[in-house]
Amino acid sequence: MTELSSLSLPPDGDWDAYFAQNPQLTPDFSQEIPLSVAERRRIFPSLRAFAQGECSDGAHLLAAASSYAARSGDSPYLPALTRFIAEENAHSAYLRAFLTFHGALPRGQSPGSPTEFPRPSRLDKCFRRLRRLGSLKCELTVLITAEIIALSYYDALSACTSSPALKTICAKMLQDEPPHILFGSQTLAKLTPRPWDTLLRRILLEGTLLAVWLPLGRVFSAGGFPFSRLRRESLGYLSQSIALGKAAKTRE
Repeated sequence: MTELSSLSLPPDGDWDAYFAQNPQLTPDFSQEIPLSVAERRRIFPSLRAFAQGECSDGAHLLAAASSYAARSGDSPYLPALTRFIAEENAHSAYLRAFLTFHGALPRGQSPGSPTEFPRPSRLDKCFRRLRRLGSLKCELTVLITAEIIALSYYDALSACTSSPALKTICAKMLQDEPPHILFGSQTLAKLTPRPWDTLLRRILLEGTLLAVWLPLGRVFSAGGFPFSRLRRESLGYLSQSIALGKAAKTRE
């Protein structure tokens, strides 16, 4: 498990500059190897699901963030969030490039089509509906939940694939996701706290773990993450997220 408190904070909290200088990956398939039928069946469904989840125009999130920035005077937040969304879309592009190379894009999708998949999965639909239920706080709570589970997913995926290209993509994801959680946690702490926020975050995480495990559990299991480990690590990241948010609030 990554210790989120060990991450280097952007100087003066300048997340816009952090995301601007964070280099993107150019997936290299020159050393790629054919995948077995068993591996393709194991990893492709989850890759499609996560490629969907990583891509978004962020319209609702940006609208909520604009309202927050106007109320709070936190003008640097909006450009930082815009770059964050661009980085998430880059993550989707990495996964789509891998699926394209192996001829595994969803039916009806061409390699040059937009980042949105033609038919969102049920899991992706559920996440997007939850995010749009309310305010910026709701959006960020759901986003951080997804990022927490993604950390264990990419760890497991790297361990259960023979693909050099996919291992490199996973390494990039595992580098980018912890700062994403930190960025979201710090913002969440600035919003009006409620006594039941922590409980709601725990309930959302527990429910999401089950929703992810049912269709995608074979990747976690093959990568050394039985449900007990996935749950333990995810709850550990949630605790870190809450603690980091409180620490950031205290420093203000």
